Amino acid sequence: MPDSDQLAISGDPAEVRELLAMLRRDAELRAARPELVVPEPVSGQLGGVADTITALVTNDAVLSAATTTVGVWLGARIRPTRIRVKRGETEVEVETVSGKRAETYARELLDKLSEPGE
Repeated sequence: MPDSDQLAISGDPAEVRELLAMLRRDAELRAARPELVVPEPVSGQLGGVADTITALVTNDAVLSAATTTVGVWLGARIRPTRIRVKRGETEVEVETVSGKRAETYARELLDKLSEPGE
């Protein structure tokens, strides 16, 4: 999909599923097609554990809605979570354990990727 951003969120599998449900409840965010990524099983495992959500974001309004939802979700968490946003060749990744900073991180990612020339 041209001119799209890839948003990837990793964390505890049960909590990531809760976030996926939140993203899918929002009509605007459903267009980003959020889905769980199931890794290939490691030798000796019955199957991989889905602990990452990916979504394709095609405009700033959807990216803003996604970062707001992720910020709210992070604010309720106490475990470390990585957020990675990729636009073209530019990729930004943030790991946080502070719920108080979650919304700020999400907004900073959005602002940086929305700057002209990015």
